[in-house]
Amino acid sequence: MILALGCLSAAACTRERNAGSATDTSASSASAPADSTASRTPPPVSTAWTVTPSGVGPIQVGMTTDDLRRVAGDFTMPSGASECTYVRPANAPRGVAVMLASGLVARVDVDSSGVQSDAGVAVGDSASRVSAAYAGRVSTTPHKYAPGGQYLTVQSASPADSSLRIVFESDAGRITRFRSGRVPEVEQVERCG
Repeated sequence: MILALGCLSAAACTRERNAGSATDTSASSASAPADSTASRTPPPVSTAWTVTPSGVGPIQVGMTTDDLRRVAGDFTMPSGASECTYVRPANAPRGVAVMLASGLVARVDVDSSGVQSDAGVAVGDSASRVSAAYAGRVSTTPHKYAPGGQYLTVQSASPADSSLRIVFESDAGRITRFRSGRVPEVEQVERCG
């Protein structure tokens, strides 16, 4: 009898220990996929579409039109598209246009508020905010069309990206639009297409 109780007691302990292990294993297995799924969730739009010298969000200088469609949605190529044209991908924020030169992304233009640069500058901000945010990297030239306006050109912080820039346009001390991309397209005052 004592032997039978000892065996039942040992079996119950083993079952309890295994049940706890199974529960612990399944709990950690269940949480692992949930965590990896959460890490694959795209960041909110406010941070996902930040402008850097090399592009905006997932749109990067040098991409092909196929890559652009894959990361930013479909767009209509203007009829009779030439060596230089602009498109507006379906998933890009309002006010963002992409310049294609010879079929590759050359620059992105932002002409309305809601999209910020990597230093937090947006359309409507003061020109002095650009100078403060990018201290030591800004060169200023007179605006071609806006009397008293300026182009504030920001060099990339990386020497490896020396051909990339962000160019802010100001009028009456306020940023009216900005663009990023490669030289020479990013420095062109007149748009194409």
